[in-house]
Amino acid sequence: MQLEAFGHTDVGQTRGWNEDNYLCLDLNERGVFPWRPLQLMAVADGIGGHAGGELASSLAVDVLRETILSRLGNGGPPPDLRELLKDANETANARIFAAASADEDCKGMGTTLAAVLVAGDRAVISNVGDSRVYLVRENALRQVSQDHSWAAEQLRLKILTEQEIRKSPFKNMITRSLGYDAKIEADTFEMVLLEDDYLLLCTDGLYGLVDTELIAKTVKRKKTPEKICRKLIQKANLNGGRDNITAVVAHVQSGLQAPKAPLSDTVKIER
Repeated sequence: MQLEAFGHTDVGQTRGWNEDNYLCLDLNERGVFPWRPLQLMAVADGIGGHAGGELASSLAVDVLRETILSRLGNGGPPPDLRELLKDANETANARIFAAASADEDCKGMGTTLAAVLVAGDRAVISNVGDSRVYLVRENALRQVSQDHSWAAEQLRLKILTEQEIRKSPFKNMITRSLGYDAKIEADTFEMVLLEDDYLLLCTDGLYGLVDTELIAKTVKRKKTPEKICRKLIQKANLNGGRDNITAVVAHVQSGLQAPKAPLSDTVKIER
């Protein structure tokens, strides 16, 4: 199995700074590990303005990278990958919370974090906040992660309709983020990857301006992760670019031996 991945971030059309961050790291180039491919990807959307948001999202991806590299490279037995991502989220949360507590200018800062660790034919996913992870299989797009936002909770509980939510002043409020509280709980998901699957990680600056049907069509037409990534960001900018825009796209290429299976049978939500 092989994995080709590409990530990019753009400031958008209306903001003067970029509070987003991303990570797209081939870990096989960093050492000898028992999985191939071994790829770490993430997107983070900072909260708290120019200073706080940029710092929080940067800390999140830096701590994620440091934690994964440290634990995988310590020479011991291979760790549980779900626990590894959980530890990385908790460590990042503690680091951001401490930084916010120590600096009055950064008080209240936080960040979303959607991360994927691909190890062989497995993808282990974690998310906090409303940055998303999508799977595109056979031209069908499915959201794997679950938004931690007021709007998503209203829809899940069937309290409000989408039309009612669009009129609410709380429509953009997230309910979970790294750094806001001393403790955090990240959702964890796991799935088996199949040949020709695509993974898309993105912030709300992308999916808020490019609908899911157009995302799926773009993946189908553009093929390579770099072309897909750049085209999706271009579409978000053409639709107004009201926020920072970040995407990471990965493509599972030939060599995968896993059996074909329906989408619903290969996505497992771990609680």
